[in-house]
Amino acid sequence: MNKEQIISAIKNSKKYAGISEKIIRKEVESFVKANPRYVEYKEKFILKQIKEKLHKMYGSFQTYKKGKIKKMLEELKSGRDNRIIREILGTNLSTKERLADYGLVYGKIFEITGKVDGILDLGCGLNPISYPYMELDKDAKYYAYDINEKDLDMIREFFEIYAVNSHVEAVDLRRLEEIKKLAPADLCLMFKLIDPLEKNMRGHKYAEEMIKILSNKCKFIVVSFATRTLSGKKMNYPQRGWIERMLARIGLKYDSFQTSNEIFYIIKKT
Repeated sequence: MNKEQIISAIKNSKKYAGISEKIIRKEVESFVKANPRYVEYKEKFILKQIKEKLHKMYGSFQTYKKGKIKKMLEELKSGRDNRIIREILGTNLSTKERLADYGLVYGKIFEITGKVDGILDLGCGLNPISYPYMELDKDAKYYAYDINEKDLDMIREFFEIYAVNSHVEAVDLRRLEEIKKLAPADLCLMFKLIDPLEKNMRGHKYAEEMIKILSNKCKFIVVSFATRTLSGKKMNYPQRGWIERMLARIGLKYDSFQTSNEIFYIIKKT
């Protein structure tokens, strides 16, 4: 099984069909580099190893049916309706958990940041569809980045309906060189992104380097973490002491607040 066959097999898998081919290709190339004798391995083993890496970054929250969202986006074209916005956000586990708190979340964030002219939404998923809750100025630029092309196509369609000044692109956030290329903005959102990144990168060092780079691009960075497990059980220690210590060490200040399902850190330079 050569590299192109591996890529094709993953793309033909229903669960991973939407992930950007350039990201799948990078994952396959990383596997091949780490396993120079991979051609001797069984096909099932090769695909399992690569899919497990992709799942850690992508699979946990992707529970919605894209066809259903497409129909709802068609409804939005007939007239902007917050009911439809809530229904779309309710199709995804992560945004569904945040749905009752979006007003509070953005209220807390913008109380500290003030007016922002640009937003980077990293690992965005469906979060850009919460745009109406943000009450941004019409000319504010919204940069949405994720690894799933089909999700990003829906975000593009949504932004077109709402006439949002936007840039939408597939980016692999596991690579610092990709983060260095991102445009600067007033505010960077990383909602529930660091935990899946940590699973891939095996340690907090990558998150630290990522935040250092972004702190030079953005006035404020907001990171969030789940305070409940995927099964809904409340975590015993929802605060992330490691990130609090890390921010102090690299000279960044933060404010934090919690909702029923998440803890948010609003990070800024001292």
